[in-house]
Order: sequence, then C-alpha cells, then structure tokens
Amino acid sequence: MIGGGVIGLAAAWRLAAEPGTQVTVYDAATVAREASWAAAGMLAPHHESESCDDRWALGVASLARWPGFARQLGHDLDFRCAGGLVPALDAEDAAAAQHRMATLGVGSWIDGGELRRRESAVTTAALGALWLPAAQVDARRLGAALADACARNGVAIRSRCQVSVRERRLIVDGAEIANDLTVLAAGAWTPELAELSGIALSGEPVKGQMLRLAVADGLLSTFIHHPDAYLVARSGQGVVVGATMAWTGFDKAEDAAAIDRLASGARRLVPALASAPIAETWTGLRPRLHRGRPLIARIRPDLIIATGHFRNGILLTPITAEAVAALASGRAPPPEVLPFAFASGSTQVLSRPASP
Repeated sequence: MIGGGVIGLAAAWRLAAEPGTQVTVYDAATVAREASWAAAGMLAPHHESESCDDRWALGVASLARWPGFARQLGHDLDFRCAGGLVPALDAEDAAAAQHRMATLGVGSWIDGGELRRRESAVTTAALGALWLPAAQVDARRLGAALADACARNGVAIRSRCQVSVRERRLIVDGAEIANDLTVLAAGAWTPELAELSGIALSGEPVKGQMLRLAVADGLLSTFIHHPDAYLVARSGQGVVVGATMAWTGFDKAEDAAAIDRLASGARRLVPALASAPIAETWTGLRPRLHRGRPLIARIRPDLIIATGHFRNGILLTPITAEAVAALASGRAPPPEVLPFAFASGSTQVLSRPASP
C-alpha cells in the first residue's frame, strides 16, 4: 500500500483481514498527516451535491456504511449523526435550499424560529435553514484509530521512505521489494507515482486552508454548511472552519487574507464566535482528478489505484476500503463504485513508463 492517509490505512486494514494476506503501508511522511489530517470531517454527500449523479450515489452509499465502520474501529472518533444545516441568510439562499431539497429528495426546511430553538448560536439574520442527513467525525482521531487498527491486524507501517513503482517493480529507498499487488493511494502524489508505472492520470492538487477557533463545547450540535464557510464542532477542540480552494500546485504557503475571510464568514454565521481566538491554522492538498471524479480501479493484475477523492476523502473512506479489498480478492466491488472503476477521461496507459 503506497499512501498512509485514511484511504490507504482503511484499505490496508480491510486487506489484512483477507485470508493469507500480508500488507505493508509505505508513506513518504508520517501517516495520516496530509489531506486526511487537514480535513474537517464532514460526511455530507447531500451538502456537497446538487444532483443525484453517480458521485452523489457513491457518497450516500458510503455514508450508510459509516456507523458500522466507526463501531468496528472501536475508538472514540467524535462521530456524530445529527445531520447538517445550510442557513439561508437571504432570499437567494432560501431558494437554493428549496431547489436542493426538491432535487435530491431529502431534507427538511426549518423556519427561523425553529432554527433558533435548535441552534441558538446561529445568526438571527437567518431566514431559516435546510437540514440534510449527514454525519461528522474528527479526521485526526480517525487517522490515529486506523493506524492502530492496522497494527492490530498485523499491517506493517513504514513512514518517511521514498517509494516508486517502476515498470511493475516496487522500489523502496532504492531497494526492490517483492510483492504480488501494489495499491496506489497516495492522494495528491498518486499521479506522479502512477506515471512511473506507465499510467497517466489527469489531475492536480487543490490547496485548502482551514482554521480552528477556541470555544467551549456545546456551541453547535450540528455542523453548519454555507458558501461563506462551514463550521464543524470538535469535542474539546472548539470549532473547525473551512475551507478555501486554490489551484497552486504543491505550494502549501498560507494566505493570511484567505484565513481572515474564513474567520469573518464563520463569525457572520455564528456571532458568538466574534471573540473566539484563532487557535490554529493549516493547509492541506486535496487530490483532484479530471472532472473531480475519483478513480477506484484495478488497472492491471498487479496494480490498484484509489485516488481523486477531492473534497470527500473522509466520507468515501469506508466504501473505498471495501472496494479495494474486493478488487484485490477478485470479488465485485460495491455497485456504486463501478462508475469510478473505468478511465472516464482520467487515465491512459502510457506506451512506456516515465523515466524515474
């Protein structure tokens, strides 16, 4: 397994449960410290979709798996299934909410009075809010729990090593490693690794900046999702606010103006945060492929690729791990994964692998 984010760790955990399977995870950094560590942890397919397309169906199927997935991990993940709110600050917001509810066929409209009874911290300027089924999890706790689950299942984890796949050979720190199957799940770095193996992936990293406001527990019972910002409460950690999107390659430099905009958006939505100090800021690189579609496929008998989850890596972790284990064992993956098991403009096989 090349890649120690939550996708790679969850897939390794599932693969290690297959009879006779030995799994090693390789990562160039510390496991679960890139996009996985940076994520807010919203499990929100309805909030992230505007139509009932195959990406929405994939997200809904993975959301349904999350309660069981969390139970099996056996850790406190700060997992909550209370849904999420989309406040309407003006008539345009309200119309968009009604359209989303009608298009997706889920959710309910909450008027201003009921909104304030449910979430008293939300601005009184809100006309109401759309409630949509969703959940949330602390992504940092999830990464640690998956690393522990892998260790308990006998998965070896090697961090801070240089890994490549060259002409169907796995090379780790300059030495060739014998293996039967390689899974590329290295997030934004997957296209570069895939090219060395003769697979061209059309994609790029998308930088996202976030911050955490220091505030006591209990301010919000559900997450808040709005174009200005989204807000996710974490037990004992305050409120996480996100997120920007910038196409700047692998540049992770912080943009102070973007942080200011996020903080202002959060405080507009929840005025009680006006005096809450910024406790932390950070940047992550989301892996995005062509048209924003993930790839979860057995490309060759010796190679599976699972990448391109973009804004939904945490949400799609359970179903991706299940799919990788199925593909590795010759079983059919969940049907919702099938549209993402083909090239669909994202991949092509090179006539010869790129030079290392």
